[in-house]
Amino acid sequence: MNREPLWILAGAPGAGKTTLLPHLVRQATGLVVMDMDELLEDGALVGVPIAEPEAAPVWPAYDRMWRRIVDMVRRAGHPVLLLTPVPDPEDLTSDARWGDPTRWALLDCPDTVRLDRLTARNWPQDWIDEAMEDAAQARAFIPTIFDGGEDPSTLAERVLGWTRGETL
Repeated sequence: MNREPLWILAGAPGAGKTTLLPHLVRQATGLVVMDMDELLEDGALVGVPIAEPEAAPVWPAYDRMWRRIVDMVRRAGHPVLLLTPVPDPEDLTSDARWGDPTRWALLDCPDTVRLDRLTARNWPQDWIDEAMEDAAQARAFIPTIFDGGEDPSTLAERVLGWTRGETL
């Protein structure tokens, strides 16, 4: 089945995905923009905690649900930009769970900025440590990187330019 393209903008906690989302939605034309956190209510989906490190065993099922949602939108003829947490390296292969064609980029920020953002959320230190590790790992295997500290409106235009194939 032919599918419209999927662009995935991954980011560890504190990268700026939630701040960027409304700018992407407002500035996108012909592109469906979604964030994997949009279905969560207080970090849970139908009462099941998802957005906590302890919920890691549930994450594959949550990813499969999002794959179905994205597939329905693409099947209807709409390209998708999906904001996600940092994937495992094997998810970046062309036959990974998201299907083809899929393009990956990373929303990142300096570690000092991430630390300040997560501390302001009153996150426990072990969650912060895991977010810092996720960010370091992502930098090693996602070559296209956007700076989450940039002005959100300008950043949204650069990300949308990436989806249009414009030079970064």
